[in-house]
Amino acid sequence: MKKIFLVLVTLMITVMLAACTQGEAGLVNGTHEVEFNGAKFIVTVENGEISNTVKLGKYVDGEYTVSGTGKHGEILLDVEVLHGVITSIKTNSNEENEGLYLNAISIFDEVIEKNGHVGIDAFAGSTYSSNGILEAISTLPRTSGEVVDYVQVGSSDGEDAEFDLEWSVQPQLGLIKGNYFYEEEVFRQGHLGYLEVVTNDDNEIIFVEFNEIGRPNYYTKFYQDTEKRMSEYNFTMGAKKGAAWIQSVRLMEELILNENKLAFELNPNYDPSIGNSDYTNYDRLMYLGLDIVAGASNSVEQSLIPLAARIEEVREDGSEFLFYQYSEQLTGEETGLTAMLRFVVDLDGNIVKSYYDEIFADSKDEITDANLKKFYRQSKYQSVLFEEPARIGFNVTFDSLEEHLQAGGSMFDIVNLPATGASGDYSKTGFTKRNTAWENYLRLAEVLFDEMVNDGVIQAETHATINTGLEG
Repeated sequence: MKKIFLVLVTLMITVMLAACTQGEAGLVNGTHEVEFNGAKFIVTVENGEISNTVKLGKYVDGEYTVSGTGKHGEILLDVEVLHGVITSIKTNSNEENEGLYLNAISIFDEVIEKNGHVGIDAFAGSTYSSNGILEAISTLPRTSGEVVDYVQVGSSDGEDAEFDLEWSVQPQLGLIKGNYFYEEEVFRQGHLGYLEVVTNDDNEIIFVEFNEIGRPNYYTKFYQDTEKRMSEYNFTMGAKKGAAWIQSVRLMEELILNENKLAFELNPNYDPSIGNSDYTNYDRLMYLGLDIVAGASNSVEQSLIPLAARIEEVREDGSEFLFYQYSEQLTGEETGLTAMLRFVVDLDGNIVKSYYDEIFADSKDEITDANLKKFYRQSKYQSVLFEEPARIGFNVTFDSLEEHLQAGGSMFDIVNLPATGASGDYSKTGFTKRNTAWENYLRLAEVLFDEMVNDGVIQAETHATINTGLEG
């Protein structure tokens, strides 16, 4: 409809200009300002014919730096206006929370499309930052000379509260090894919680990690059977609860490590009626000595602590399994990713568990590849939305590695595993190419292999086969 309207306008303007400027060679070349049907247009004539028609907007042409007030301070925008129309918006400076502001700037395109702030809702979860942007746009000088009083707006889905995205998903760099303990249990309507604990030869806790998989009948399909620790779940929970699920989990893990304990006393004054109504009242908690923020109290009290108590019961007896993990930060085009490889080995030298992942940095600024910045504070394996360029899911690829190792395969014989090479015509085979993560895996595997051989945990001959799919 817009195109049809513009064609009709151009025809009418042609007739108007013809009446005024028609000569032997047609319309007079140049730029003309024409008023039609109450609106003004800039018309460009070349070789006696109209080559372009632009409706004049409401703003004064120029380049401006305008300001509005966000949640944490002033937001400055650099805005360009041509023919009364906003053509470009860029952030000059801001004092907002990084994650929230990156969400809020998604309204830039809508501001340009609507040529102003009117009729635009705030981005859900980033209401204050969005209003700071819209307020700044409202201060652009208008051709009419009108000064607009800006009125704050809410988000389209009613999510008005902002939250601070402050947590880390980064693993400890370097080598971790020790005695391995594991417990898991389904709780509360079907969520699966699992806890991993590693101790040294002095029975001191040196590693603890809790994760949870959303129940299969979760009310949103997006998070059904989804791991929470390094997925989008934390951002969604942060928007709803004002705190991310992982924040409480990390607090508990730090408490366990710092105090070297896995058992917690029940709170004799526990009052379940307090619930989520007062997060400053510790009588809402089932256990003493805890500090749990909104978002994961049920997971901690109903899963993490009971699982920790089980491990505490057998901790003195030692473990039948050994834990080896190595992590390193990647460089070059992969800067902003941390590669992590974890093996669990039984006392007979069999790899019973393996987990390889590549974890994105805690901030977008640390990630070199612009296409990957949106996955900050997540991992390739646990993210729901990460699209693996090799065309086979990252999780599927490395689940296959685990199956291969559990069956007694060599950790260096990967040629028949997914995404180790091109598979042919995409239309016929669903073409795949080599996943670049395989090179990172092989490098980390060599580190752990040497460590386990030196410790006498595995036999070198078991993994003697080297078939990486690469020549040389």
